[in-house]
Amino acid sequence: MKRFLLCWLVIAGVWACSPNMKNNQPSITVSILPHKYLVERIVGDHFKVNVLTPPGANHETYEPTTRQIKELSDADLLVINGFLLFEDNLAKKFGRSPSVKLVDLSHGVNLISSEVVQQGNHVHLHGVDPHFWLSPAEVKVMARNMLHVLTALTPDNAELFESNYQGFMNDIDTLDAFIRQSFSDLRTRTFLIYHPALSYFARDYDLNQVAIEMEGKEPTVQHMKKIADLAMQEHIKTVFIQSQFSIATARAVAHEIGGKVVTLNPVPENWLESMYEMTRILHQAMIE
Repeated sequence: MKRFLLCWLVIAGVWACSPNMKNNQPSITVSILPHKYLVERIVGDHFKVNVLTPPGANHETYEPTTRQIKELSDADLLVINGFLLFEDNLAKKFGRSPSVKLVDLSHGVNLISSEVVQQGNHVHLHGVDPHFWLSPAEVKVMARNMLHVLTALTPDNAELFESNYQGFMNDIDTLDAFIRQSFSDLRTRTFLIYHPALSYFARDYDLNQVAIEMEGKEPTVQHMKKIADLAMQEHIKTVFIQSQFSIATARAVAHEIGGKVVTLNPVPENWLESMYEMTRILHQAMIE
């Protein structure tokens, strides 16, 4: 019986230490869905990648659950976008943790200042627009940041990570060329959107983003009139709204200009595919 128990303990120990076991697979937790795509393009299947904000959640007002906070202690890396309010609380909690390495992807990003630090229920931390993951150019910077961290963490995988990273960079270059070609024949370079999440995208591609909301609040009658007048002047017939926001005001604006409402998702899981789709949608709206 003793011999049997000893053999079982040895087998159980080997089984528990296997790198293929879910509990022992190194893990990375990211704050928002687009970063899951970014990280997985570099690491492949060498890490398990978890996401704090679920699909459909508002990334600007999300609060991680108690269970998520507890599970973060088991992650090898906590990857944050930077300048999202809930991330600030996480950074304070885990920034000095000996077991969890905090990675801020915003280092080196060409940031855009937000005119209002607090926009109603939407807080732009330190007055910075946090939506730089919607810029192909800035995603290149973020991916490079991630590559450096991963290479330092597991040097044995450096060659693989570098190869994956280069493949991702090639895909971004192809995307950038597609966007520039798509926007070369626009009738207008102005578009209307409820919440100004495309500031970096607009800056990259010489577009004029006009927000409907005012400081995170519903627009006044005067502001609605200004938007309607601009839409008439630019022959704009589309109002964009993010899937995380109420559609009622966007519909009111669309009715005022005799147009339509089109929904965009600024926090997609498949970042590359979504960027192509967003480009096609914007292009169609600005050539009609």
